[in-house]
Amino acid sequence: MLSWSFALAVLALVALPPLVPRALRPATHAALSALGLLLVWQVPLGAVGVACLGVWAAGRLLPRCPPPVRGPLLALAVTAVVAGFVWLKTGAHGVWGQAVSPPAGWGQAAGGPAAGAIVGLSYFTLKFVQHLVDAAAGRAAHVGLVDFVCCILFLPTFAAGPIERSDTFARQLAALAPSADDRVQGLERIVFGLGKKLLLGDPLLRYALPVFADPGAATPAATLLAVYAYAVGLYLDFAAYSDMAIGAGRAAGLRIRENFDRPYLQPDIAALWQHWHMSFTGWLRDFVFLPVTRRTLRATGHALGSQVTGQLVTMTLCGLWHGFAWHFALWGLYHGVGLAGLALWRRWRGKAPAAPWRRGLATLATFHFFAFGLVLFANDLPGTARVFGRLLGLGHLVGLR
Repeated sequence: MLSWSFALAVLALVALPPLVPRALRPATHAALSALGLLLVWQVPLGAVGVACLGVWAAGRLLPRCPPPVRGPLLALAVTAVVAGFVWLKTGAHGVWGQAVSPPAGWGQAAGGPAAGAIVGLSYFTLKFVQHLVDAAAGRAAHVGLVDFVCCILFLPTFAAGPIERSDTFARQLAALAPSADDRVQGLERIVFGLGKKLLLGDPLLRYALPVFADPGAATPAATLLAVYAYAVGLYLDFAAYSDMAIGAGRAAGLRIRENFDRPYLQPDIAALWQHWHMSFTGWLRDFVFLPVTRRTLRATGHALGSQVTGQLVTMTLCGLWHGFAWHFALWGLYHGVGLAGLALWRRWRGKAPAAPWRRGLATLATFHFFAFGLVLFANDLPGTARVFGRLLGLGHLVGLR
């Protein structure tokens, strides 16, 4: 994402649309974003364009269908989108092999996209599903084809989010008129994000990743430090990309939603997830957790059991969204179990008192739960075993010298 070609493409996106009549600005944004995607990441625009046209057309058709037909057609359309995502994600390496691409936008220091991966695939798939559901509910009637294509292809958010809803984005495009204050605040946010990544996030990841790659060459203390460095560095790296996307959007006159809000200062794992990658966790809540929980509740009548089921399903799918590999699935399940355990604890003991020292201890425990889980996220299963073997002084059991 950090390249001169990307910077020049964003500069064109900010500078050129205000020079054309307002009615042509959405189309200008869409065209400049498409050109930028082609030049920066060689995105297959033909295939993505056909997919955009198909999803938008389905979105126009769905609200016109009678209710008995609309539900099955929506399910069919969403299934087709998800099937395409799964096929593209697994086609290069096979199911449960190496993930086709690490989490988009988490930086070259965190791995970067694999060869042959379609940059932004995970993100525009989520936008496709969101648009179909909103269109079927009658919430996207005002979203024209150009608005929809611009929402999907918008260069600053294409690779790493934040994930914008098409109806909200279309309303902003209709009133697009960036001010001098927008330009200044957008530039400030971009510079802030660059500093966060280059000065803080990247050095931490450059320390952590070699230790994860060869924990046998590190002491237990150095390995523990790498766990902390990876957790903090990954947050800074990912949040920095969101800062730059939000800043570029603001400079272009668009208010992109916030994506992170001090997640490591939250007192429990549920609150942490509510403040981490908020556009994605909001999507999971609306389109996975709530539907699964409601259906389970109707089938069983058991509120707590439905909540736990929804959490386990949602977080396992969250892991698989990052890549079709066992360690991603188990990382998601790990968090599902953590969220379910928190729900059960609260049912048994109620919410913890708000004493400052209790909140401090809870925040520290929550950070460690998340940070140690990231070892499973960053490594395959044998690699995870080696890292924890070194941490626990059991390296001989996992083949470490």
